Amino acid sequence: MIPILLLHGALASKTQFDSLIDMLPESAKADAINFSGHGGKLPAITGYTFQTFANDILEYADAHKLDKLNLFGYSMGGYAALYFAKLYPERVNRIFTFNVKFNWDVESTQKEIAMLNAENMLLKVPGFANNLMMQHGLNMWKQVVQQTGDMMQQLAATIMLADADFKLIKCPVLLSVGDSDQTASLEQTLSVYKKLPDASLWVLPDTGHAFEEVDKTALCHQLTRFFRD
Repeated sequence: MIPILLLHGALASKTQFDSLIDMLPESAKADAINFSGHGGKLPAITGYTFQTFANDILEYADAHKLDKLNLFGYSMGGYAALYFAKLYPERVNRIFTFNVKFNWDVESTQKEIAMLNAENMLLKVPGFANNLMMQHGLNMWKQVVQQTGDMMQQLAATIMLADADFKLIKCPVLLSVGDSDQTASLEQTLSVYKKLPDASLWVLPDTGHAFEEVDKTALCHQLTRFFRD
């Protein structure tokens, strides 16, 4: 079986998938990476860009001597998986995404960026801020917050995945989204689903954006089923 590489969301690290990896069968050969600048991994000079994240995926594949990867990406990680397929289609077998925001219009992007204020996090959501410190380090977590905002600003200014790009992604893609997700809406996901040549769609009931909300048993089943070929 071709290994499954799990790609984390914004502000997170590969530890986001610890419990999921434990649930998957050993035959899935599941693993996860930290994107540059996350989870203690040094940031790239270029900052947080999807080119950098694609390089992270490629480095993993080359280091493990893997011609192809199965990719599962949550939120930012799902966007990175599709962008990687745009750049290196020959290195991808299948892609499974969950709760990816595709529409980075100026208005919705500014709302996302407005929440990325480290000092406000310390005051209003100290538990969340403490979690970021634990994941990225006491001296790095504020940089993670700042550079994530910069990355989102870039997404609003530059179309990284255009309609034409989706049409050229030939590998099988399973797009999944929670029916209560206010960040990555069903409408956005359905729009991309219609553009991909070989796509399927999975809508999770009573599920919002946070990865913690997903039914891990159901997700594990879908991962195993989709990547078994």
